Amino acid sequence: MYNRLLLAPLLFFAACQSAATHETGHETATATLLWTGEVAADGCGFEVLIDGKKYLPENEDAIDAAYKQQDSTQVQLEYVLLPEPIDRRCGMLPQPRVMEAIRIVSIAQP
Repeated sequence: MYNRLLLAPLLFFAACQSAATHETGHETATATLLWTGEVAADGCGFEVLIDGKKYLPENEDAIDAAYKQQDSTQVQLEYVLLPEPIDRRCGMLPQPRVMEAIRIVSIAQP
């Protein structure tokens, strides 16, 4: 019986924690972080590939500069899918580059 009394608060805490994550709208995924180069040097910054679909992060400053060392890096990502796409004009392309947008909450290598 004593074990049940200890288990009940733990189960309650775990349930509250997963509900809070669900309520925040945060999603998690194993993703590929793509570095296309500095915008000032005709690159387009970072793109994120999740399940075969590319997204532009609205908050590139949340991505550590160390990820610029490779063209692509597998990462564990926590993010929020944004309702409005991003229109980023970059590189040598004269036309707008409109892509779905995400806000990165956390990023780490698996």
